[in-house]
Amino acid sequence: MNRQEYQQQVISSLTWLSMRVKQNNNLSLTDINHSAEDFYCILLNLALGYQLININISNPNSSAIDLGDKENKIAIQVTSTNSLSKTTDTVNKFIRKELYNQYDRLIVLNIVKKTNHKSNYIGNEKFKIDTKEDIWDIGDLIKWITTKNDLKKQKGIVDFLNDELSIKPVNSISNEVLTITGLIEYISDEAHPAAGDGFLEEPFPEEKIYERFSDHSIYLQERFYDLFLEYGAVLTAVKKDADFGQVKLRRAACYLRGYSDSVLCECDGDPKIALHKIIDKFSKVLSEKGIQFDNGAAEFYIIEQLTRCNVFPKKELLNG
Repeated sequence: MNRQEYQQQVISSLTWLSMRVKQNNNLSLTDINHSAEDFYCILLNLALGYQLININISNPNSSAIDLGDKENKIAIQVTSTNSLSKTTDTVNKFIRKELYNQYDRLIVLNIVKKTNHKSNYIGNEKFKIDTKEDIWDIGDLIKWITTKNDLKKQKGIVDFLNDELSIKPVNSISNEVLTITGLIEYISDEAHPAAGDGFLEEPFPEEKIYERFSDHSIYLQERFYDLFLEYGAVLTAVKKDADFGQVKLRRAACYLRGYSDSVLCECDGDPKIALHKIIDKFSKVLSEKGIQFDNGAAEFYIIEQLTRCNVFPKKELLNG
């Protein structure tokens, strides 16, 4: 779970920085671009094991490149301009200054989102770059940071980002995601003894809320709307981005139907009491797994599943 939290913090921090650079450039405030050179120099050294130095400090006239690693023979241009003309100009200057005698590779790092160029290569017979492999943006950095580094290195990168940037990752967001992710993982576990114990029903959410639970319909509706404002986007993102296939989601829903119905029976048909009993159970399970539990996120997920008839289902007698 630490790995997932570190990944989320890397994504949040680098995305925030990219947006900040773009906003400043729109206002013709370019000082942040120069500060970004030192920032990305250290970040790339941490994340990819380079030995980059800021060339502009020792050689202010080196307009073709900003960062250089003579040990690995890698040169990097840090830019907030993603146009083909800017990239072509950088490559041409690199060739004109014969920097290919010092560096085997030139990387153009876009600190805003890069664009896809039609040409596969830019340059000439002396030197050229591959537009697919040698043009990077923060999406590439995020992927490499979160996949090519062990937990210790990821923590070091997150500590660096926290120290350098004027934002701090919002821990509550991570807890919300971890809670919902943990819930889905737990209730969709095919090794769970209750897996496959669901039963068939037709989804009638209006009938369920307004008729079956008429005494509690206002409460359930208000809780759903209130919690949706806080957690709706989180749940959508988790379902979209997390590694959950449709089979796992169906298995989760199937387990919820059977389990929630048994709890509802224990609570004499009172959905409010049953709802809190279910959440207390999940809180205990996830806490034992070392997951920091977010009660509001859990309540929203359960009520959201109730509206989908996967919690407190209406059983139908099927005649075969």
